[in-house]
Amino acid sequence: MNSITITSKVNQGKLIRNKGKITNAIKHFEGKEVELVVRKKKRQRTTPQNAYYFGVIIPITINAISDEWGEIWGVNKTHDFYKQMFLYEEKVNEQTSEVIKIPKSSTENTTIEQEEFHLKCKEFLKEWFNVDVPLPNEDIMFD
Repeated sequence: MNSITITSKVNQGKLIRNKGKITNAIKHFEGKEVELVVRKKKRQRTTPQNAYYFGVIIPITINAISDEWGEIWGVNKTHDFYKQMFLYEEKVNEQTSEVIKIPKSSTENTTIEQEEFHLKCKEFLKEWFNVDVPLPNEDIMFD
């Protein structure tokens, strides 16, 4: 077992939920060094959001690139392209003011961050290829 994730709630400085699970989880790591991370729980991107991105946005992008640029891109290249364009952290060199972009993983996106990412991808498709991406659950037909 590499990790255990347990959600709890803090009230007056004490954990009030799943204390037993937390205690039991710690026992699984007896004699080992552990790392404890406490952070506010966020809703991570959902399975339907992921399915929409990889099942609708990515294939439409691959088709648009093929039609307009004559290039054949795969899922990974297309996803990496979008991460480079829209999903990154900026690091600034304080001495030179040079900025570099470090791609982030979409697996760490909250539901809201993932929706914003989708919107940027869809805006790119509209601007560059004049392609409208259907909304989730919208019926579409391909030529």
